[in-house]
Amino acid sequence: MNSTIIGLLFITAGVTYGSLALDGIYNATLGWLLAHDWIKPPAPDKLAKNLFGRKPTILMYSFGLMAIGIYILIKLD
Repeated sequence: MNSTIIGLLFITAGVTYGSLALDGIYNATLGWLLAHDWIKPPAPDKLAKNLFGRKPTILMYSFGLMAIGIYILIKLD
């Protein structure tokens, strides 16, 4: 694959994953799957204690994906 396509895929994945930080999109996607028993959340005692919470963690990972995509676009072309 061309490195431009790979970089754009990373950026697209970052934007798509970052959209889960918005409550409306989260409820329409993963929240719908939870409400209709398509997926099961882990037991409360098995949840890892997260210092940041759901939204900041999602945003951190999405910015990381976008940064990797930008790096690929700039450095590998």
